[in-house]
Amino acid sequence: MFLDCGRKYYSVDSIKQIIDNASAAGFNYIQLAVGNDGLRFLLDDMSLTVNGTTYSSDTVSKAIHTGNEKYYNFDVDELTQSEMDTIIAYAATKGMGVIPCVNTPGHMDAILSAASSLTGTTCSYNGSVRTIDVTNNTAVAFTQALLQKYIDYFAGKGCQLFNMGADEYANDKYTGGSMGFGKLQSTGKYKYYVEYVNQLAKMIKAADMKPMAFNDGIYFNNNTSSGTFDTDIIICYWSSGWDTYNPMPASTLDKMGFRLVNTDGSYYWVLGKKDTQCSANKASGFKKNSFPGNSTINTPAGSMFCIWADYPGAETEANVISKTAGTIAAFGKTLPAVKKVETVESKTVTKNNV
Repeated sequence: MFLDCGRKYYSVDSIKQIIDNASAAGFNYIQLAVGNDGLRFLLDDMSLTVNGTTYSSDTVSKAIHTGNEKYYNFDVDELTQSEMDTIIAYAATKGMGVIPCVNTPGHMDAILSAASSLTGTTCSYNGSVRTIDVTNNTAVAFTQALLQKYIDYFAGKGCQLFNMGADEYANDKYTGGSMGFGKLQSTGKYKYYVEYVNQLAKMIKAADMKPMAFNDGIYFNNNTSSGTFDTDIIICYWSSGWDTYNPMPASTLDKMGFRLVNTDGSYYWVLGKKDTQCSANKASGFKKNSFPGNSTINTPAGSMFCIWADYPGAETEANVISKTAGTIAAFGKTLPAVKKVETVESKTVTKNNV
């Protein structure tokens, strides 16, 4: 179960209700995309040291908060660490683990805003408001230092997986054709993206978690000449592309040794897009082995139902919960039975697929 709580703020009580619905439907993980355009979860200690310069916790928190308000200003903009502690503990009582998602190097408006303002460096890629320049050492260093804080926190709470996102590079700047990934490739800079993703995977694995990422940037346009991606990255396969936007097929990634989670975008429920709000009837037809692009994956690593917030103010939290409840239940009925997550010595452990 995936909730985009980076673009849209959700209260603890709302997240608990979505956990209730997902648990009742048989899901065994809740993936919280706290970092997706906005960054709506702040740690108690947000202090960072980047390239020898230390930024205080209060300074970083205020910069992120400013970025969040610039993106979309809610009455409350961020969850606190104690609130996230509560959410993780509550999920455990429902037999569910928590998977954090902090999306970079794209979909990071609030983080990019903070990075640029604090470092005094232009960290964006060619004017993008949500994507860092992966060839810029300061932009990369700031982002990775921030991500390390979140990796450490969630690893300390016993989380087993961490989604780095890594999708739709500069899709706000390049809105057609092969978009940002195509631009990186045409300018010979795609190798820096490969290096960036692999470094994040290394950081996540060093914390004893498994790295996850969305599929479109992984060997985009079947480009295998710019470096080799770490096959330990679990791929959340959401799209086989459109027009001239050509991600590598799921079947090819499967043959290369990646584990794939069926995250089929045609089953998304998106705030503000009435034609992209999966109904319970449609969800009941989901097939875990049928991936976008007519690929059949016999042993997928799991399946994911996503609630996205492309238009954060289009629905209230209560409306999202009530409108998606039936779809969550119907999607859950299509999935195989799984063992619920067990919590042992404050560590969340399970041997099941995600």
